[in-house]
Amino acid sequence: MAEKMKKILIVDDEEDMIWSLKNNLNHEKLQVDILTASSGEEALEILKNTPVDLIITDIKMSGISGLELLIEVKNRYQQTGVIVMTAYPSPEFKSEALSKGSLHFIEKPFDINNLRKVVRHALREDNLFKGTVAGVELSDIIQINCLSRTTTALKVKTSNQEGIIYFLEGKIVHAVCGDLHGDDAFFKILAFNGGTLESMKITEAPNNTIKSSFEALLIEGARRMDEKNSSEENDSFNPDALEIKNAPSTTSGKKNNKNKEAAKENLKTDNIDKEAIMNSLQDLLTEFTNIPGVNTACLVGRDGFLLDSIALSGIDTEMIGAIASSGFGASESMGNQLGKGAMSMTMIEYANGPVMFSPIGNDAFLVIVADKESNLGMIRLKIKKHASAIATTAAI
Repeated sequence: MAEKMKKILIVDDEEDMIWSLKNNLNHEKLQVDILTASSGEEALEILKNTPVDLIITDIKMSGISGLELLIEVKNRYQQTGVIVMTAYPSPEFKSEALSKGSLHFIEKPFDINNLRKVVRHALREDNLFKGTVAGVELSDIIQINCLSRTTTALKVKTSNQEGIIYFLEGKIVHAVCGDLHGDDAFFKILAFNGGTLESMKITEAPNNTIKSSFEALLIEGARRMDEKNSSEENDSFNPDALEIKNAPSTTSGKKNNKNKEAAKENLKTDNIDKEAIMNSLQDLLTEFTNIPGVNTACLVGRDGFLLDSIALSGIDTEMIGAIASSGFGASESMGNQLGKGAMSMTMIEYANGPVMFSPIGNDAFLVIVADKESNLGMIRLKIKKHASAIATTAAI
């Protein structure tokens, strides 16, 4: 049986861009059925009657913007992927796609071959692009608003909470959540668990209460959530209890040990797809190499052996792992000697860019090699955001 052809919907209010993408996107390695729409409104009408696998939309259009279309798609059609295009230059995102779960972000002008590569990645059945249950993360939307320099208000609602974040020409200037205003309201909204998003047209914000950059705000928000999660895990996590969660309770030490061993055996024989686990780890490491300027992300054991890596061709990651282990050990030793406690992150800055280390669990550490123009704040944010997931995935 022939494989069902994937459907792509191109949305742009410039006829030349629609024509160009429609005629150049199809390729012998990427054969797709292409639909087009000249506005966000027309795109939503098409989606009512036609299932679409992927949408490629410009961000700035008359009527419904690409950002508003993205939100509508993620609220109504969670299995549809979205690639957002922008003509606004930014140091954070160049020609490469920004892959954030179910969201890709590319900058015009772009190489059509690079776009085909991003589209192929987005259409993979096993890709998180279509498998993200929540649709799109709030931090992704915040970044897009800032990078596209939009003036808007973003309303975030859960079943029992509501907050609004105000953007003025791409800067976060105000937030309100209940009785909270400014930074406190922003961090409260950022910590919402799920919810719906609504973008509202505004000409100016009611107040200007937030002065920090969006990168600094997201990093601080990630730090607060990490602290909260660590506190909750310390209060409730018990490894032995996890292993025998489904075992009957007993007062016999021997029987308890048998239950533990049985639970461990069950974990080993569960239907765990090892290849899927490795793909998941690769996807997590790819989050770093998708940051412009980052060329290598390695997960290295404390013994210096490379566990996994994503790197540009020609880079010897095995060598990086072996060398980095001594640098990581030296940094940890210095912290201990100075009474600074456990290391959370360290950076060595060279003429051509930094190398960053961060411990991952008890047995490994992350090595990020970047160029001197890379966004260090974004790298730190990614490390804080994904360290726990990398440790969990690597331990399975």
